Amino acid sequence: MRHGRYRKTSRRGTALGISAAASLILSGCGAAEITLPADMEESAALCYGATLALAQEQDGTGPLTVDQAGHAAHFILLGASLNGVGEPTKVEQIGARGKTLQSKFVAEKNAAPYAAACAKAFPETQAGTFKALPPDNRDTRMMCYTLSTVLLQIFAGSEVAPDARAETYIKLNSQLDQSVLEELQAGSDINPAELAGRAMRGMAQAVRLGPPIDVMKACGDRYLKS
Repeated sequence: MRHGRYRKTSRRGTALGISAAASLILSGCGAAEITLPADMEESAALCYGATLALAQEQDGTGPLTVDQAGHAAHFILLGASLNGVGEPTKVEQIGARGKTLQSKFVAEKNAAPYAAACAKAFPETQAGTFKALPPDNRDTRMMCYTLSTVLLQIFAGSEVAPDARAETYIKLNSQLDQSVLEELQAGSDINPAELAGRAMRGMAQAVRLGPPIDVMKACGDRYLKS
């Protein structure tokens, strides 16, 4: 808090007292609640940037863990799927905006208060949200394929520490890619627009189920062949 000169009047003293109280509230004795923007895409970018900044504060400048990267990426994917369809262009836009905000959070060291607000605005990101995959069908297989594709692309754009789970995602993605290809070859009435629509709806469905790392584990348990 910036201190002024010794008070000259009781009014000045009262003003300083109010300022001191406000400073205490904002600095820790009951931190002020963060209000996220009404624009949910901007909120997603803010939460992505704040999550990355917090990870950086905790672990330094080293690589993210798969869990940290997956948790942060979830905000991007939710922000890009607000209308029930995952939009790749918005994934890129929200991710780029979030990276810019990450630098700001790191410089100002003010990311921590966003954690609670982000959890409230995007409840799907919280541990324990995921329950189970939908029944096995071509749309569920497409969902797992699309989620693994998008996650791997986001991980490739970040520094992520080596993890056996990431290798599993790559293997699962390859196997599901082959499965989708076989379905396409078997059906003559599927066109590229329909396929893209299935993929985008699959992404939106996947990220609403819960944390992507939990969803990917369930996808691997069901579909990964040894």
